[in-house]
Formats: sequence, structure tokens, C-alpha cells
Amino acid sequence: MIPAVSIIVVLAQPPTGPVTFPAEVWDPLMSALSWLMGFAVVVCIAALFVCGAVFVNQRKSTGTQVVEDGTLARILLCAAVIGSAAGIARAVLA
Repeated sequence: MIPAVSIIVVLAQPPTGPVTFPAEVWDPLMSALSWLMGFAVVVCIAALFVCGAVFVNQRKSTGTQVVEDGTLARILLCAAVIGSAAGIARAVLA
């Protein structure tokens, strides 16, 4: 009979070799991530254009503001960061 301590020691050991996914799993996953990153870049560019247009429109008009200027600035900054992150991830995964 194997003592319980030795079973715990064996189970606590790291794997002996790297774990790799088969191509049937890895290829669709990479394709889906590639499409997702492309979509994220397009959405971030669209957000930059829309927020920039709203920002300019609010500065030019004397009527009521749709969104506060600080909120628009935060949205523009976040869209730029997310768009850059998607581009960096695409370069790393390539």
C-alpha cells in the first residue's frame, strides 16, 4: 500500500513536459482570436472617430452637451489604449 504522503508529493510535482493542444483545437482558437482582435481594432478606431466628432460638435455648438467633455476624453483615451493593446497582441501572436 502506498502511503498518502507519497501520493501528495507525486501529485504536487510539475508536469514533466510542456502541454500542447492538438492542431484541431489550436487552429480554430487562433483563428477566433485573430478575428476578435481585428474586430477590436475596428471598434476602437470607430470609437475614436465618433468621440472625436462629438467632441468637436460640442465645442462648436452653443446648445446642450450630449456627453461631458471629461467623459469624452476618457473614452478617447481608453479606445486608444485598447486599440494599441489589440495591435500589440496581434504582433506577439504572429
